[in-house]
Amino acid sequence: MNTLTAPSPACAALRTPDTPAARAAIAPFRIAPGAVLTLRQGRDMRVEVIEGRLWITAEGDAQDHIVGPGGRHSMGRIAAVVMESLGPTPALLRIVPDR
Repeated sequence: MNTLTAPSPACAALRTPDTPAARAAIAPFRIAPGAVLTLRQGRDMRVEVIEGRLWITAEGDAQDHIVGPGGRHSMGRIAAVVMESLGPTPALLRIVPDR
């Protein structure tokens, strides 16, 4: 299993939406089938799935979530989030501020 960890500076850039770093961070990206993304600073962020499916689990959230194309998941006050791409194709997603 592959693990990608999004560092806190990238997440901090997302909170300032009119900067080059924020625009790059909001750009959609792919997670390979079966790959895992760990987001350590997910607080007040939202995952938007464009293609594929994601399994999302978060520290302190008793419920796991499956999000498909066109779906969104708000992380609220939860900081640590783990997402896995489900199915045979990569998941295309973006992580944006939840406003």
